[in-house]
Amino acid sequence: MSLKYIIINADDAGLSTETDAGILETIRSGIVTSVSLLVNPPFQADLDSFRESGVSIGLHLNLTHGYPCALLSLSAGKKPGNPSLPSFPKERADETGGFNPEEVKTEFMSQLYRFIELTGKNPTHLDVHKHLHYRSTGVFPVVMEMARELHVPMRCLDGAMRTACRAAGIRSADHFAGNVSPAPYWTMERLKEELSYIPDGITEIMCHPGKGMKPQDGITYVAERDQERKTFASLEAKGLLEPFRLVDFRTAPFR
Repeated sequence: MSLKYIIINADDAGLSTETDAGILETIRSGIVTSVSLLVNPPFQADLDSFRESGVSIGLHLNLTHGYPCALLSLSAGKKPGNPSLPSFPKERADETGGFNPEEVKTEFMSQLYRFIELTGKNPTHLDVHKHLHYRSTGVFPVVMEMARELHVPMRCLDGAMRTACRAAGIRSADHFAGNVSPAPYWTMERLKEELSYIPDGITEIMCHPGKGMKPQDGITYVAERDQERKTFASLEAKGLLEPFRLVDFRTAPFR
């Protein structure tokens, strides 16, 4: 029995109909096992298709794209007074700091409530758009607190993050692979290379499939999503993954 477990998670579900179409194609190919869902307005995922596919659905926490969920009152359809984050300024997208943890918590909790209202369930895992929990000291502890309270795994990009999470009783994959640079990241050649040295344990592979995605304000990874879709929907990729145990965030044997 293989001791090498792989979760292949597609980020940005709900970003557009084109991203959803690309992600669903890779799910139906039997390769992508999990998705991370954007819930900020104006995003709306193809939720019925994702639910029917049986993949694990996590929350893709976001501070840089779309509009804050803190502006929404989901039950009454009204804007709450004095929202902490009235907008997501573009210049914040590449910041390594400067996020107020209390503001971040207000927005992330609003995104969690919206996720539950949309899906009827808690997320199976947490990660963050543009990996701001790795780059910003004001974001990481908020995500850790949420993961601990929800009893769900969160994405860790390196050993330091993983050690901090496990010390706090938070589960995470043992290894992580994926990027958007060099672009397109997941070519067949790179997949072969990465899989050639996958260690024992659980590895999360992050990918960004899409199908004919059009340019979108604030998104630079566009046409590259078609290449990722072709890679992860291919019979060749399926063959490369046969020696591994494909799992999702509900079935992976986290320790």
